[in-house]
Amino acid sequence: MPMLMSPQANSPQSSMDAYLAELRTRLRALPEEQITDIVEEIRSHIRDSAGSGGVMTEAGIHTALSRLGPPSALAANYVTDNLLARAQRTRLPWKILRGIYHWATLSVKGVLVFIVCLAGYAFGASFFIAALAKPFNPKVGLWLIDQDTFSLVLGMTSAIPRGHELLGWKLIPIGFALGGGTILLTTYFAQSCIRRFRETQARRRLGGTAQ
Repeated sequence: MPMLMSPQANSPQSSMDAYLAELRTRLRALPEEQITDIVEEIRSHIRDSAGSGGVMTEAGIHTALSRLGPPSALAANYVTDNLLARAQRTRLPWKILRGIYHWATLSVKGVLVFIVCLAGYAFGASFFIAALAKPFNPKVGLWLIDQDTFSLVLGMTSAIPRGHELLGWKLIPIGFALGGGTILLTTYFAQSCIRRFRETQARRRLGGTAQ
């Protein structure tokens, strides 16, 4: 009579397959070829980590999966890395901010970088827009409201600002220089932070820790 294998005989493989199936589902935002590469990379890592004498054990599988963390968190790291890789290759602020926003969902450092970049792009864009709009709307400018209060008016409403405008037509070259320079510096800062983060994550990903 043939020997029947107990359900526990397949449990190490089943645990790994269930983990990888959920990981694949969580990675659906990525291209299929990339998903396959990631899943096979993780499968090889689990086998290498969980093997004892060439055979995977339940304890080894459990330890390997624990180090990797939940499939949802691991997938989030890969999806974020994909977005940050795109952000490294572009100069478009909205794409950079999109990648950093996803980074911000993973760590406090990402939140801080996102806040700095959002403020930098907003500041730069405000002066850049003011320089573009000044020839068409004389209300646009840097206004002194009272002794210690300044306001950059972009002319979005029909209201006439209180106080007096400080720069006049000088706003155009100053706005282009200050706005463009701030946007470029913010982009440089963002991509520098992204590069360091991705390098750190590449070293840590298979260790199951996140920054």
